[in-house]
Amino acid sequence: MDKSMTEIMEKVVQIKTELDKVEGRVVTTREHMEKIEDFMEKLSKEIIEGFHIVSSKINALTEEVKHLEDVVAKKQ
Repeated sequence: MDKSMTEIMEKVVQIKTELDKVEGRVVTTREHMEKIEDFMEKLSKEIIEGFHIVSSKINALTEEVKHLEDVVAKKQ
């Protein structure tokens, strides 16, 4: 009976060891996901800011082209 109890305890210890490994992987994965989420949030903000900058530059160029069109039209 002692032998089977020892075997059971060894298996329990093995299971505990494997569960500890799995828990470590879950924690690591969660930390990676948090870092990825933070990065994606920063990236999306930067992309939106970039679009605003490009949009304002396009608007400025559009106004300049309209002004040049007016100048050319007046000279004709």
